[in-house]
Amino acid sequence: MDNNDSSLELLTDSLETAITGIPAPVRKNFIKAFGQLCTAAVDIPVAWLEGKATEIRAVTEARVQIIKKEGDSFSKNIEVPNEYISKASTKFASKIIKEQLNLDEITLNAAKDLSNKEVKEESSVEEEIDDDWLNEFESYARLKSSEDMKLIFGKILSGEVSKPGTFSIRTLRLISQLDNQAAKLFQLLCSQSVSMMLGELVYDARVVSFSGNAASNSLQQFGLSFDNLNVLQEYGLIISDYNSSMNYQYCIAHKGNSVDAILRFNDKNYGLIPTDMEKYDKELKLSGVALTKAGKELLNIIPVENVENYKKALFEFFESKHLKIVPIGNQ
Repeated sequence: MDNNDSSLELLTDSLETAITGIPAPVRKNFIKAFGQLCTAAVDIPVAWLEGKATEIRAVTEARVQIIKKEGDSFSKNIEVPNEYISKASTKFASKIIKEQLNLDEITLNAAKDLSNKEVKEESSVEEEIDDDWLNEFESYARLKSSEDMKLIFGKILSGEVSKPGTFSIRTLRLISQLDNQAAKLFQLLCSQSVSMMLGELVYDARVVSFSGNAASNSLQQFGLSFDNLNVLQEYGLIISDYNSSMNYQYCIAHKGNSVDAILRFNDKNYGLIPTDMEKYDKELKLSGVALTKAGKELLNIIPVENVENYKKALFEFFESKHLKIVPIGNQ
């Protein structure tokens, strides 16, 4: 078995694993998305794709005939060496194959992510994944060759399959346009962002600037200089006011140590417990660089890194407010 066959077999196994046990609405979206995007879906030996293989092969053969006919017409009407036509055809075919391989790998990543998710029946909705969204996703995803971007697009697809509307088309366009510098800066920003979570909703997300103003380089020591923030703002990932604020009092524990909202930082869930019931900051206004709607949509799928000096400063900041940051649940 060659590498391509092995990859297709692995993808088939992952698809079958991922579809097992997930709620029917999610399964329907799963079939629709993966059937459109994935080459391996043509020959997956499961009941829900029976009859599709013949249809897809017929469409493919028709396209081949059209391309061949156009190529013949081109070569007859224009005097071009046959060797040139052959090389151009090979290059075109190679490009198409490479793009499809990108889609297949992204599909596999999404299947793995789905198989690891806990999808609750009551949280599922009868909403179908949007055709326009799926077409946009396909057009951007096929061009992603780096492993990091294929992982990110896999998580985007998984999230949209599980809950349509999680990622807007605008967010798809934005993430597809990021250059390497902006992508690395956004990863650094996400690694230092705290967010207030109400259920699955990211109500607010920001990098806390502590005692200074980020517009005056208060975050420069953490790699987020004014110039770097401008790059992220130009891409629409953070808002233009670098010193906006939000009350995070809902993340402070009540009696019985329950919280109304989760404080999420570095892929972990936290709550805040007062260490002095008289002195603790009851409003807890956090100022700093806030993420836009698109930035918040992407926040939880970006692989984060441990920025130790920022983490230390954040924990000390809460201590100065007479609040102790404590983990919530099994992490």
